[in-house]
Amino acid sequence: MSNLPRQSKVGSNALGAGLTLAATVGLFAYGGLWLDARLGTRPWMLLLCVGCGIVGGILHLIRVLAPELWPFGKLPRSGGKPPPS
Repeated sequence: MSNLPRQSKVGSNALGAGLTLAATVGLFAYGGLWLDARLGTRPWMLLLCVGCGIVGGILHLIRVLAPELWPFGKLPRSGGKPPPS
């Protein structure tokens, strides 16, 4: 039972990161459709924007769920102090 709070925090982090991925791809797709309508470049801006949304969402997913795999170093926690070297 002592592991329950940790499991719920990991679960909520995973749910939040997954929803962020879906929302990012969806918003970028909408932006790509809008740009295609404005510029007459159908479907190229849609494809470019969806690709950018997927890459950004996956990077966010990695940063949240597997910070040890994050290639750009550790991010400081909300305490404002940098992580120990």
